[in-house]
Amino acid sequence: MTQDASPRLHLVTGNAVEPLGVTAASGRPAATEPENAVFADLLRRAEALDARTAAETTARPLHPAWLVAVGAALTVLLALLGRQQWELPSRAGGSVTDVPQSLVTFLLLGTALCVWAAGRLTRPAETLRSASAVQTWWVLLGGAAVVSLAATVSLASFAGVEGPGDVVARCAVIAVPAVLAGVVARHDGRAARVRLALGTGLVTVPLCGLGWALLSSSARSTAGLADVLAVTGIAAAAPLALAVAFVAADRRQRSR
Repeated sequence: MTQDASPRLHLVTGNAVEPLGVTAASGRPAATEPENAVFADLLRRAEALDARTAAETTARPLHPAWLVAVGAALTVLLALLGRQQWELPSRAGGSVTDVPQSLVTFLLLGTALCVWAAGRLTRPAETLRSASAVQTWWVLLGGAAVVSLAATVSLASFAGVEGPGDVVARCAVIAVPAVLAGVVARHDGRAARVRLALGTGLVTVPLCGLGWALLSSSARSTAGLADVLAVTGIAAAAPLALAVAFVAADRRQRSR
């Protein structure tokens, strides 16, 4: 086989150069015939390989149980760190005063870790079909982080003073973001609602546990780590579970 200046292939036989034959049925060169079995088979193999590669490289969403496990691990980790001998904020006139800089740095780092874990594991861009819904969820998560951080500082400031009140408000800090996350994902199915609601819990629940751990780190406190985790389960994990159950319920069938 050889190829001269012409774009058509030629067959060399002895000293003569003969062009490849043109198919009688279509009048086109045989080399460009779309029914070429070998070429069609190669195309099918390439498409199958591309589809397999795309399926293998696409990250599958984690099961909600993994989100719960990571949230529990973050809660235990921050509770252990919070029970160290930190210089705690004080209260005056019913408000928080004099928050130590070292504690502020620790709280910001802990909050950043929780927000990163929530975004990394929840994957809102892959879970939600609307770009505006993804942005709304991130704004919601950031707001939940700020409110949870303020609640943590407030809880820590009660060390050595009377016990913290406004328990209902502290439970609302956990439940409200989860319910709103379900509203954001209302058009994306039950799995998406559950995933995004649990994603907010990766921020709110560990920070709530951190607040109780800081409160128990006072010299006057006799609470241990088990007590901190038990209170966190009642004041944070339980409201989150109720909120997730609420957003997971399919109320469309009930309305019919």
